[in-house]
Amino acid sequence: MNVGVPMNVGVLIPGGKWWPALLCAAAFFALYPTGARTQSKPAAASTAYVVKADDTLLTMAEQLRGPKATMNQMALALARANMGPFQGRPGITPAAGTTLTVPDEKTVLATNARTAEIEVAKIWRGEQYYRAGQALEKSKDMFYAFDTYVYAAKLGHGPSQLRLGQLYDRDLSGFVRRDLQESLGWYEKARAQKVPIESAARKGPSMGN
Repeated sequence: MNVGVPMNVGVLIPGGKWWPALLCAAAFFALYPTGARTQSKPAAASTAYVVKADDTLLTMAEQLRGPKATMNQMALALARANMGPFQGRPGITPAAGTTLTVPDEKTVLATNARTAEIEVAKIWRGEQYYRAGQALEKSKDMFYAFDTYVYAAKLGHGPSQLRLGQLYDRDLSGFVRRDLQESLGWYEKARAQKVPIESAARKGPSMGN
C-alpha cells in the first residue's frame, strides 16, 4: 500500500483557512515516505537502533517491525519508547547517530492496528499544524497562529504545547493575555513528552524546522 498526499488539497486550520498542501508536504514526507508497505518481515531481534541520515519514523518502523506488527504499530511504539530523542516531535527524526530503544514485540502489539493507525495520523497532523502555526506567526498573523498551535497541542504535539506555554507566559506581540496558570499547564504537558523546557522558556519558536 502506497501512502501519498494529494497536492491540490491542504490542511484546514482554525477559521476555515486552508493551508496549501504544497507548503506542508515536507512535513508529510518526513513522516510518510513513498512506497511504505505492510508485507510481513522477519521478527526484529535488536534492542537498539542507530539512526541513519535518511531515516524517518516510518522507514525505521518498517525495517524494525516483526511479522505480526503493522508499520504503524511499530512506529507508535518506537516513538513512545524514545520520547527523549524525539522531544515530543516524532514527525522529525532525531539526528543521525542517535541510538534509539527498540520496543519488544509484546509492547508493539499492545496497541491494536487500527488505534496505531489513528495515533500515527495524529503525529502527522500535529506536525503539519505546528509548521503552519510557525509560518502564520512569522507572518504576524497571531490570531490564526495561536489557534493552530492549540489544534496541534491537543493532538499531543510537544513543541506546540511548549509554544503555548511561552505565549501565555509572555507574548511579545501582545495578542495572548498573560496567564501563568495556563502557561504552567502547557509547560507541564510539554515536559511530560521530554520537550526541553528550561532552555526554551520565554524564547520564540525556531522557524527553520
